[in-house]
Amino acid sequence: MTPLLYSNNADIKYPLSDFHELDIPNDILLDLSLNVPEAYDPVVVCVRVTPSFVFVAIEDRTSGLPIAHLMQVSPAPARVYPLELAVDGTGWLVLGPGIRDSFYIGDVEVDLDPETIVSLKQTGLPISLSTNTFNRELENVLRIASSTDFLSVSVEGNTIYLDRSDESLSQDQLIALKSGKTGGTISDSTQYIFSVGGTTPDALGNIDIDIVGKVRDCGSFGELEIPRGDEGGGDYEELPLDIFQPKTYEPGDDCAPITSSSAISVAAEAVDYFVGPTDIINIPLIDITAGKAIGSLYTVPEEV
Repeated sequence: MTPLLYSNNADIKYPLSDFHELDIPNDILLDLSLNVPEAYDPVVVCVRVTPSFVFVAIEDRTSGLPIAHLMQVSPAPARVYPLELAVDGTGWLVLGPGIRDSFYIGDVEVDLDPETIVSLKQTGLPISLSTNTFNRELENVLRIASSTDFLSVSVEGNTIYLDRSDESLSQDQLIALKSGKTGGTISDSTQYIFSVGGTTPDALGNIDIDIVGKVRDCGSFGELEIPRGDEGGGDYEELPLDIFQPKTYEPGDDCAPITSSSAISVAAEAVDYFVGPTDIINIPLIDITAGKAIGSLYTVPEEV
């Protein structure tokens, strides 16, 4: 007996798209799930039902390359059958009571219901790095570091620079590097790299590596950088709390605002205007009508 869920699916186009107009009986395919890389656009290209087997083929819409298929002898309705995948991923298919009748359709592109496709997310393209006897699969990150004081590694844009400092080498070491001989045994020479990808250094012992398809460095997504209040577009004006995080400028920096509190404080340090304590005079305010004091006026002595 077909379970109620699958029995209901026998009356609708699912797992095929609700918008397809081909004459495919609804009760042949009851359910389907496909988990493949998001670069693929899977479509059903063939459905064949005979008294002895069922065949279903799924290909990529753009390239026409196979993605998955089911070839099942003596199939049974409402049973979950794993799909044979030609790409990374997993998938399964449930057939319905319609497999008891012969049917064929081919050379078509039938969309699947969007709910049947789950894309595998890829964080980076895996690459294989092979240098002399070193072989390793790498994903997402390629890090090159120098363990010697005569070889520096630097990165500018999409180019990695491996630069040799001849000043740190003796004459014998330079001759050994240029001749490809280490002066040791054959086993020792396997510990040295004389070329990268078949490319040997130039006359100065340097190699430049251009990276194609570099992935943008998004930094640490777990950190929240809170900018100062005076950074950004518009008129310059420091906020009250910026005094606790003063922004400093290098001498001659054209970006240093003239009216900033930082610039004023630097200018004020050049001259000390403090001349000592200031005397304060208390002058009573008298109500001449009543003849009594009604307040006080505090002021400083007049300069002469």
